[in-house]
Amino acid sequence: MNNLLKGIAVLFIIFFLSLYFSRYNTNYYENKKLLTDKAITQYEKDLKEGKYIQSKNYIEEEKDYNNKVSNIGKKASKIIENVFHKGLKYAMKYLRYLENS
Repeated sequence: MNNLLKGIAVLFIIFFLSLYFSRYNTNYYENKKLLTDKAITQYEKDLKEGKYIQSKNYIEEEKDYNNKVSNIGKKASKIIENVFHKGLKYAMKYLRYLENS
């Protein structure tokens, strides 16, 4: 029973850390400064033809990847983050109490 609880605790910690560090990788799909090959060839063609050049014609619009499943995942990860935050806060308070007594 004790090994089962340790295993579950380790899984929760790994899960939490993976969610925690994944939030720093937010611009994986969205980098507006990069042009696609198609946009570059269109830009060069327009430049040769002497057309008026505007950057908004070559940079793709921001895409929204949100859907119901991703929103549920975000809410679940936020709840898990809050639970771990409160749990760690309580654990640190308890350790300070033990240290001072």
